[in-house]
Amino acid sequence: MTPVTLSKPYRLAAGGGLADVWWKTGRVTVKTRGAETGGRFSQVEIDDPRGTAPPLHIHHQEDEAFYVLEGEVTVFAGDERIEAATGDFVFVPSGVTHAYLVRSERARMLVTFSPAGFEEVFLELGLPASGSEPPPEAVHPAPEEMVRIFAPYGCEIVGPPPELSDN
Repeated sequence: MTPVTLSKPYRLAAGGGLADVWWKTGRVTVKTRGAETGGRFSQVEIDDPRGTAPPLHIHHQEDEAFYVLEGEVTVFAGDERIEAATGDFVFVPSGVTHAYLVRSERARMLVTFSPAGFEEVFLELGLPASGSEPPPEAVHPAPEEMVRIFAPYGCEIVGPPPELSDN
């Protein structure tokens, strides 16, 4: 097996990232991509307002882990409903249907994908972030568009996003 050469070590200042984009109503800051880790993993910081949730989906290639930096979320994973708050960690293996729902006014999470690759969806479609609020034209794909967008990344949309009324 040929060893994978990784990029040089680097530091990001608090709040910094390799890229910072608006996605839906939240902000996604890429901390590391596959290019920096030899494809082993990627990490993004997600900062979402209350009620934000992705559609119910399955990653067929990546495990996904959530470390809640601030706030409260519910992670729906398979038949499990996992309540998570600041400092909690949730792991969802590949192949498991899942979504999260922000229950607090805001939630910040460090999300890890392993192997890397899915972080590219945010970079491809997000709008460069500036200011503290998303622009009116922030990315809000329709459900059928999400199916098309996520498919090349090995991610299958299998249901609508959870809602606060489900909570």
